[in-house]
Amino acid sequence: MRTKFNIFKIALLIGSAIFLSVSTAHAQKYIELLEGSEEIQLDGTTGNYIVKGNVVFKKEETKLYCDSAYYNLVRNTVRAFGNIHLNKEDTLNMFCDSLFFDTKRDYAKLYGNVRIRDNEYKLTTDSIDYDLKNNVGVYKNKGVITSISSSDRLSSDIGYFYPDSKQFNFRKNVIYTSNDFTVESDTLEFNANSKKAFFYGPTYISNNEIRMYCEKGWYDLNNDEGVLENNAYIDREDLHISSDSLFYSAADSIYIAKKNVEIIDTTNKIGFQGDYAVNDDRKKFAFLTGHALAKRFGDQDTLYIHADTLYSFSDSAGKPQIMQAYSNVKLFRGDMQGLCDSLIYDKVKGEMNMYTEPTLWAQNAQLTSDTITIYETDDRIQKAFLRKNGLVATPVDSTNYFNQVAGTFMTAYFDSTQIRKVDIDGNAKTLYFLEDEEETDTVIVVNRQGMNRIFSSNISLRFVNGDIETATYRENPDGIVYPISDIDKKEERVEQFKWSVDKRPLSWQDMIYSDKEKSDIILLFNKIMAFI
Repeated sequence: MRTKFNIFKIALLIGSAIFLSVSTAHAQKYIELLEGSEEIQLDGTTGNYIVKGNVVFKKEETKLYCDSAYYNLVRNTVRAFGNIHLNKEDTLNMFCDSLFFDTKRDYAKLYGNVRIRDNEYKLTTDSIDYDLKNNVGVYKNKGVITSISSSDRLSSDIGYFYPDSKQFNFRKNVIYTSNDFTVESDTLEFNANSKKAFFYGPTYISNNEIRMYCEKGWYDLNNDEGVLENNAYIDREDLHISSDSLFYSAADSIYIAKKNVEIIDTTNKIGFQGDYAVNDDRKKFAFLTGHALAKRFGDQDTLYIHADTLYSFSDSAGKPQIMQAYSNVKLFRGDMQGLCDSLIYDKVKGEMNMYTEPTLWAQNAQLTSDTITIYETDDRIQKAFLRKNGLVATPVDSTNYFNQVAGTFMTAYFDSTQIRKVDIDGNAKTLYFLEDEEETDTVIVVNRQGMNRIFSSNISLRFVNGDIETATYRENPDGIVYPISDIDKKEERVEQFKWSVDKRPLSWQDMIYSDKEKSDIILLFNKIMAFI
């Protein structure tokens, strides 16, 4: 997951807005009119000097050039008009159509086609108010900051500048663009001291490869880390990540997602969801917990794996290799379900190992043993190896009997998820019920003839539609057929028999929610339906 959220260029752009700090309210209290004006008149009524032609004022290191001005010595105000150019130490230049400056109030306002620039950046807007006493500037009628040397550009309807605290706030229709990416937000705030940027309101960050969204977020340039919050997501062509909160640290190459986490990898046809996820790009490692669910998307069906905690390990290219699941592991696919205490899935080998009382259901058959290993090819189950105390059991319709195949080691072969063959090696046992079908004009009557019990060292069985079709017994088979009424209760079931269909997952939702959560969901659903 390589989605480095770097707004360093935004920070450079906003941080350079410090040039708006026009320090003209310090030692020198008066504005000086320099020699060289073409015409000066005194208006006795207003007390204004009307100055025209090559007008130049000076205050400290700042000079003001204009075509004409009203200069009032009593009020210490200047109203300047035409081709206004404000220059500070030859590094900061301001241009506008008209200007008002009050040194007593320490207040200035620039009107019309306002342009402010230093050696790196330029601000254009309709007008700017500047409170020199509190050192606060604001534009409220759209402004654009652009880089002179690059494509960086930031625009907003409103902009506030606090150079003393180095705080800069942009609001309404904030858009930042560069060659690398685009940011669209309702509010963007940046502090040049802490090097932190904050986003408020719907915010989109995008380029040709990625699109990110949040409704609240922040980024710390010093530590190169940040958070996207509230309906946050990251979209790439092959990857979707969403959660209530997404944290990223570039220094550690770590992502942390919290609440309603969903990850979809279309390239590798896998997905994850849960309450809490961590991804370490450097170690090629990730884990997921809290309603954790892994999904493997097939052409016709999806395999779901749930556990208290899921771990995923990738190769150097970021391609998933091994997944580990621990505690309360459950599997679900439309025609196959399972459970165990822990599971290791090696995607490269196509091998899934289920440990500690594993159980696998394939259609009407239940497979159990000390350990079950499932082998796949092209995401399709080829066989399952049952190691020690292996058992394949299927219920006999409308009875409390079960067909059973047991042995020390067993290999079950599948067509899709339907068992077609079982090889039993060591202490092989079969118990299956003989039946005869009698067809009438209206119904088919099944007659239970009895139970066939056979022991042998090795047995091979072939299945059709989940029932034993043929059996091959090797090395001294020992068999007996019991009439249905004379079945020996001691031989009715093998020693390792278990039947736990009540634990069989009914859906992927059934796997991840507790009984109380399912009850609450049903209660909420019923309340909603009552109002429809």
